[in-house]
Amino acid sequence: MNKEDILKAHVAYVNWLDELTNLNEIKGNTPYKEGKWSPNEIVMHLAEWDRFTLEERMPYMKEGAKLETFPNFEDFNAKAAARAHEQTFTETLAYAKTQRQAIMEQLEQIAEIEWDKIFYIGNHELTIRSYFTDFMEHDLHHKNQIALK
Repeated sequence: MNKEDILKAHVAYVNWLDELTNLNEIKGNTPYKEGKWSPNEIVMHLAEWDRFTLEERMPYMKEGAKLETFPNFEDFNAKAAARAHEQTFTETLAYAKTQRQAIMEQLEQIAEIEWDKIFYIGNHELTIRSYFTDFMEHDLHHKNQIALK
């Protein structure tokens, strides 16, 4: 994906968050399937990964940089789900929108030539482009779980 496509995908994500405001608090906090997360938990999960990316990834995505491996996914995701229970679905949507808009603002400032410079997360070779292409796939996976009926 090129920079413009990635930014468009972020805009689509923010628009999707706006669409989710049509879900009331009960639907927003009801798991989409038995034993699965609610929309509130899913959106908080995405928002917390956005926060992590803003704080722990984006400042260090420089050519040759060696970033620490990802935190334990299960622990991180469990904390995100627990945080969703501490606030309303409406509050989670607002938080998620703020986090994603901050990512968009930072990405807009990065020259396209920087998008293909290699850095490492653990032993994995990445670029800004590959990181955010994976990011978009992660978004799509969760958007499909909450598909509005």
